[in-house]
Amino acid sequence: MHSLLDISSLSKENIATIFDYASSYQKMKCDSILQGKDIVIAFFESSTRTRCSFDLAVKRLGGNSISFDAQGSSISKGESFIDTIHTLNQYDVQGWIIRHGHAYAPHILQQETQSMVINAGDGSHQHPTQALLDAYTLYSKWGSLEGKNIMIVGDILHSRVARSNIQLLSMLGAKIFVSGPGTLLPRFLPNITIVPTIHDAIHEMDGVIMLRIQLERMKNGLIPSKREYARYFAINEAMIVKHDNLLVLHPGPANYGLELSMECMNHKNVLIREQVKYGLYIRMAVLKHCFT
Repeated sequence: MHSLLDISSLSKENIATIFDYASSYQKMKCDSILQGKDIVIAFFESSTRTRCSFDLAVKRLGGNSISFDAQGSSISKGESFIDTIHTLNQYDVQGWIIRHGHAYAPHILQQETQSMVINAGDGSHQHPTQALLDAYTLYSKWGSLEGKNIMIVGDILHSRVARSNIQLLSMLGAKIFVSGPGTLLPRFLPNITIVPTIHDAIHEMDGVIMLRIQLERMKNGLIPSKREYARYFAINEAMIVKHDNLLVLHPGPANYGLELSMECMNHKNVLIREQVKYGLYIRMAVLKHCFT
């Protein structure tokens, strides 16, 4: 079995295989690769898309999902993270899917249990399956990401999605640009072109990944105001219509009026709902990769 802790866990050959699996699951819909296996889905942070798609992915592959929600658990009574995972590990589970607010929590889980672990998001560190589904969404439209210009816009500093996407899309041959307020950009971005505002380079882009402003992870003062942020870094329908070959992604949930306008959702080049659909197939594919 293989764990998926971060993008560095994958080779280009692994990625191609996962994409092939995802493509087959779009047609086949189900499999028995997890027959008789119990998988813990342990979410210490809130989620809709990632959690539901992983739960359904386990079931479509014939497995049993054990859902753990930190809210209402013994963690609220003071039980430690280590004690919690050892408690659940006594049920002889075959794998874990974990989301946690602290970076490297999935690595700790793997060390403590010696089990297969899939990282469903850890702090501001990594979100490998989101990057995979983003890349697969673009791959499904283009057939290849080689030589494509892709701009990631918004809160790069706090975004595990951005970190994973920068690694993965670069591996697949795309040229990466980032744009956001200076206060929301990391100090060191190797081999990445920084663009002052979305308007400065949107005409050169093949794809744009809009990021959610993560107000829950931010300190006050990182953006001057929501209105000012939207002026320089949001996308609207008029911009999409003007650049009619541009593909637009967003990991969700979107803050409408801040990152993009609600009207964008009706445009054929805005692939946010396709991302949700492909997220199920990619997570089925990742589970197959991890168990074969």
